[in-house]
Amino acid sequence: MDIPAELRTRLPTLLDQAVRAAKGSASEILSGFRSPGLVIERKADTSVVTPHDREAERQIRASLALARVPDAGITGEELGDQSDGAALRWLIDPIDGTLSYTRGIPLFGTLVALDDVRAHRGLLGVIHLPVFGETYSAYRGGGAFCDGLAIEVSAEHDVRSAMISVSSAEDFAKAGLAEGYQRLSGTAWRLRSNSDCWTHAMTARGAIDAVIEFSLNRWDIAATEVIIEEAGGRCLTRTSRTVPHKFDTVFGSARLVDELARLVGF
Repeated sequence: MDIPAELRTRLPTLLDQAVRAAKGSASEILSGFRSPGLVIERKADTSVVTPHDREAERQIRASLALARVPDAGITGEELGDQSDGAALRWLIDPIDGTLSYTRGIPLFGTLVALDDVRAHRGLLGVIHLPVFGETYSAYRGGGAFCDGLAIEVSAEHDVRSAMISVSSAEDFAKAGLAEGYQRLSGTAWRLRSNSDCWTHAMTARGAIDAVIEFSLNRWDIAATEVIIEEAGGRCLTRTSRTVPHKFDTVFGSARLVDELARLVGF
């Protein structure tokens, strides 16, 4: 992708700042995990949120402000959009998988990305998994890493021997792909219904071969796009056919993604 030279040279430094921002919120997040006093609220869309989501996002925003990216806005799941039509914006999901978080399930994490707004393409991305102490990160042209060690997606190319994480059958039906789900379930070696950024991280390191998900927010997928593609994978993302301003995606092994897309009719 075409990135201005001045910005390209700054990507390694900006990624370091994004990593610090994501990791810096971990103490706040973990202080509420499995806490008997955890306060759980409902948002207008009925999804759950906690005070730790909001405070973690405040901390991440303050840390990213130190990066001083000219003309970059910021958008977070909990504190809203302050991008004001900027060409670039930081995207934040302080606790991706808040439902898991509130249930005491450790498969949640923090997402930070720098996004090209017009192209809908991430320039750098971070997935931090606080319970596991793992940080997955990448910038365009720099490779993908977990805690400093290079990672690669799976080399699997055959659906019949692949482990695939998918949205529910209901989500496929809503997207008009009910028959595609049946073809997939009758062909794939193993289907898993995991979700959120833990699954994305496991796909980036090759433990899961591919993922199909629907109706994601931009902050749910931007970091993953960069990490998966820099890990040698492929990420197909399209505008959702059922939910305005959201996205559907297939990503993982570069040799498997196109086959999956054809099989399910993506």
